[in-house]
This record gives sequence, structure tokens and C-alpha cells, in this order.
Amino acid sequence: MKTAPLVIVVGFLGAGKTTLLRDLLPALESRGLAPFVIINDYQNARVDAASLNAPGRTVAPINGNCVCCDSVMELMVTLVEVPEAENRVVLIEANGTTDPTALIEHLLVNPRLRERYAPLLQVTVVDAKRWQKRHWHNELEHLQVETSSHLFFTRLDSETPERIAEVRADIKFFNPRAEAVELNALADLFEKSAKNPQHPAEHHEHAHGDAHSHDNERHSLSHAFVGVQLDLPTPISSTMLQEWLHGLPSSVLRVKGLVQLTDAHNDWFTFQRVDASQTGTALMKLQQTPIVPSCAVLIGVKLNAVALADQLRRVLEPAVGGSLA
Repeated sequence: MKTAPLVIVVGFLGAGKTTLLRDLLPALESRGLAPFVIINDYQNARVDAASLNAPGRTVAPINGNCVCCDSVMELMVTLVEVPEAENRVVLIEANGTTDPTALIEHLLVNPRLRERYAPLLQVTVVDAKRWQKRHWHNELEHLQVETSSHLFFTRLDSETPERIAEVRADIKFFNPRAEAVELNALADLFEKSAKNPQHPAEHHEHAHGDAHSHDNERHSLSHAFVGVQLDLPTPISSTMLQEWLHGLPSSVLRVKGLVQLTDAHNDWFTFQRVDASQTGTALMKLQQTPIVPSCAVLIGVKLNAVALADQLRRVLEPAVGGSLA
């Protein structure tokens, strides 16, 4: 059996994991690679999967709170069933609160996966703007870089050289072995790994030496989050969408979704908001019609699904001329 590189992409909520994959996949395909992407996310992973889909590309969504726990069996089955292909590379985008240590343990102890995938790599996406500004979530962010083989930094353009140096030094303290890479370097690395497959016994040599010393208390940090999915009207005006997003409570750490707009009935768009102070949310046109209806997925701590639905309801009422009751 020919082995394929297996890449885990982790990073805190809104760090830029899906954006990285959106830019990386065409670069891999232009090099003759055959990427297979697995997306794990709260409530509805098909939202992000829709933004990555393109003709001839396979993107498999896995719904659930955590591929390191709740959805681990579905992930294992998906990995076993990935079709073999020349120059295959498999990428797992884990949700923003995944404990990578637990996930790596599951991958390493499964003999079928050990024979199938080599090398095992972890790319952590680091948001330079928000690094260690997560308040009580800072420990989880540290946890996500400790087992990295590679680091990909986002939002560098918005920060000073001093801030960037501080972030890099902080991360180096927690993981001195990880290599910071840019997009083309990642594509080159995956091309080399796919076209020059290793023997399965060789693929555990990078920065996962401490993966088996799992700390249950720290792992519990990744389970303090919940996801709420809300249906959105089809179509919805851009103004109303922005009004609703701007009015969300600070307990919502991230919101993303799929919509059709009143002034572009034939097109679908994906959106996300990470920062509660963000005044506007960019919309990105999708290449294909999604298989899920217009909706939004909200992620945060102790979210009140009823209160969030009521808030959306109040924003929508003017559009239908009064109460929706």
C-alpha cells in the first residue's frame, strides 16, 4: 500500500484555517497532487466544506464538537475509506477548539492508519493579531501550538514588527521545534511528502514526542464551547445581515454561514465574523451551489440558543412588516 501524507490543520476559532486551505488547495492541485480534505466543525461542517468545494475536488464534512473525542470514530472511518490515488495528500481541518494532542494519540495508536499515512504533520494557524488575547482561552491556544510541526501566521500585515516578534518569541518558548512557513513552502513540503512516500515506520519522528503524556484537565478546555445553528431567510438583504451580525453578543466568539442576497438571487455567499467589534463582515462568492440551506453557525461559551434565535427574529421582523409570531 502506498502511503500518503496526513496533515492536521488546527488553530483557534477564526484564526484563518479555512482561508489557508482555500489558498493552499489550488497550489497543491497545480503541482499534480490529489488533495482529500476532511472538515470538522460545530453543528454544520458543510458550511466550510461549501467554501472549499470545486470541480474534481473531494471535501468530506464531519459534524460534531470535536474530532479528538465526540466525532473521532467518524474521522477514523473516513480516513480508512479515503480512496487511494497517485500523489494523494489528506488534510484534516479540525474545529477551532480541538485538542491536537488527543487527536494525534488516536491517529498514532490506530495500526491501519499508521500503515496508510506517512508522514503525520500538524500545521497550526496562528492569528498574530489575537494571539494570547483570548482571556480564559489562552491556555487552549498554547495547547494547539505545543505539538505543531509547522506554523502558519495570519494577520501579520495588521501588526507592528514589535508585536510580531513578541508573538514569535512566545510561541518559540512553547514549541522551539516548529517551523514557520508560508503558503508556497507548505505546498512544496506536501508535494515532496506525497511524491516521495516514506515507509510507515519513519513517520513519527517530528515534534510529537510528548503526544502520549495527555493532560485531561487541559483537554477539557476544548469542551467548554458550544455551537448553535440558526436558519436564515432566503434571500436576505446585505444590510439586514450586517445589522444582525453587528448586534450579536460578545459571548459569540465566531459566526459563519451561507446566504443568498436580495440583490444577487443566483449566487451564494459565505461569511464569517470573528471579532465582536468588527463593523462589517465580508462576503465571499461560492463557486458551486451548496447542498445546505441558508444558515448561520454561532460558536461560543454557554450560548443561549433561544435568546439568539429571538434576537435574529427581532432583526427580521421589519422585513416582513411586523411580528413573526
